[in-house]
Amino acid sequence: MGMQTAGVVIIGVSLLMLIGLVLIVLSLQRPRSFRRKPAGTTIGWMPAETEEDLDVGRIRPLRLLSESEAAFYWTLKKAIGERWVIAVKVPLAQIMKRRRHLPRGLYQMLEYGHVDFLLLHPRSWEPVIAIELDDTSHLTSVRRDRDRRKDELFRIAGIPLLRWQVGQNWSVEEIAQKLWQTAASREN
Repeated sequence: MGMQTAGVVIIGVSLLMLIGLVLIVLSLQRPRSFRRKPAGTTIGWMPAETEEDLDVGRIRPLRLLSESEAAFYWTLKKAIGERWVIAVKVPLAQIMKRRRHLPRGLYQMLEYGHVDFLLLHPRSWEPVIAIELDDTSHLTSVRRDRDRRKDELFRIAGIPLLRWQVGQNWSVEEIAQKLWQTAASREN
């Protein structure tokens, strides 16, 4: 019995040593990104950069509005005067908050979508009317589906969503009339 116990102990110790050796070999073969980061580095192989190392131009600013959106903005501004505040490219998640479960497509639109223009009450900053400016890309089936989901979110939230087409002649008077009618019907 003593020899059997000694044999089991020797086999156990040998197995533990073999497992330890395998673990050491595997740790040496792991990709560098999985190893502990040396001091003075940020991510993986990249050395830490100080603010002095970050040159101007590494990030470039983008235009917030396209030319047609900017033209519509100024027409819209003339149409509303000082009645409302215009916010542009507002994320939907900043406008509405989900209270209960939404189907996946609506949830994704809420989380990742935006609206081109949002008219806000000047004192309460609550949304009054949302506006989308649609170009020819909105004629594709994918965009029509996205537009349908966006329309549905605004309907559920109780915020009117109006759409104008790019390239159409925007009359200050027609836009103003449509906005006043929409606001009046919302108040009733």
